[in-house]
Amino acid sequence: MSGITASQTNLEMCFTQNPHFPRKKWLNDFRLQQFKQFLHAGFPARKDELWKYTEIKENLIPEKMGILCEPLYSEKFSAATAISNIVFVFINGHFAEKLSNTQALPPQVTLCMISQALETHEDKIKPYLLREFDVKRFPFAKLNAGMMTNGMFLEIPKNITVTTPIHLLFINTKQHEFMTNPRNIIIAGQHSNVTIIEDHFAENAQHYFTNAVTDIHAAENARVNYYKIQDDHLSATHIANVLVEQKQDSCVKTVFLSKGARLEREDLSIWQQERGAETDMHGLYVLRHDQQHVDHHVHVDHLAANGTSSMLYKGILEKKSHAVFNGKVYVHPATKQINAHQANHNLLLSTEAEVNSKPELEIYAEDVKCTHGATIGQLDNESLFYLLSRGIEKNEAHKILTRAFAEEIYNKIEDTVIRQYMQKRMSDHD
Repeated sequence: MSGITASQTNLEMCFTQNPHFPRKKWLNDFRLQQFKQFLHAGFPARKDELWKYTEIKENLIPEKMGILCEPLYSEKFSAATAISNIVFVFINGHFAEKLSNTQALPPQVTLCMISQALETHEDKIKPYLLREFDVKRFPFAKLNAGMMTNGMFLEIPKNITVTTPIHLLFINTKQHEFMTNPRNIIIAGQHSNVTIIEDHFAENAQHYFTNAVTDIHAAENARVNYYKIQDDHLSATHIANVLVEQKQDSCVKTVFLSKGARLEREDLSIWQQERGAETDMHGLYVLRHDQQHVDHHVHVDHLAANGTSSMLYKGILEKKSHAVFNGKVYVHPATKQINAHQANHNLLLSTEAEVNSKPELEIYAEDVKCTHGATIGQLDNESLFYLLSRGIEKNEAHKILTRAFAEEIYNKIEDTVIRQYMQKRMSDHD
């Protein structure tokens, strides 16, 4: 089918005739409704405050993209990049069973495709798939709801700790223009503990559009570590929404690492719904190429008392690249004893690189501690001179200082193996 300009007839054919997705009338009806609402609203434009510095429609590559109704990949492909004994692989938007491995998963845990969950856990997954998104704030989550291709369903029951990280791999291998809309749902039960790595990269693919949505639901006292690396092809477009709901005394830690794609937009939205929730959010974007554009929007809603949130994002920009950061902390009325901090620091290695940084606080309660700040600068001349004076070549001195700048973000990854894997992936030059 043609992509976002497709007719309703073509959409119905894709939804009902895709042999890899269950035929559920309630879901097909909902998806058509969501797609129509997206078309009615149209693409977000720079006149919209949330998209002020990011032109999506003109940069979307390509203008028309098809959804692959057949999995196209070679069984010769090696999942050597997997870092964990629990790996869940999607190739061009379709599940690759032969490359996946879930044997190390505790038997109480449910890990399967969204399509499989629709057959075996329909009542459980239905409320999540019928989630309505505000088309103004989450336009591409609305599009994902309409054109979802598949994704991961993960449920960790009460009191279960998954000691092995779950590596979720999205690999694009198709040479021609296409679009994927993965949807991931993660439910962490009371007093559970889990680490998830969401990994996107290209294996020979070029012009494609990824539009991902990941839902994370952390119940009382749940602990969720969520790491994401975006390493798509430099001609690709990557748009994603990560939506987190937290209950009492839950703790969610996120680390976002970005180095690929021509255009990336990451929206992280947190709702601390009950008292005592804790959220740590960190990100690093490294842009080495002309015309690369990354836009990170982070929004935290403090809806209950005694919540804490910490937000630190850093950027390293070269050549004619462009970064956007918008972090917002919203403290709702009738909450108190909120402790929220946010910061964005950027290192420019070129006079042509550009950053738009906008940290925000919106507070409607008393007895809170909230801070925010942003910096944009170049390498410290004194530090550079110190290294040069000790015989270190200029290029190597630059690498040392930029590594030191990024180290604070990497250190937020507690697992040594995962941290080293992420550092290597981010340091590999294209």
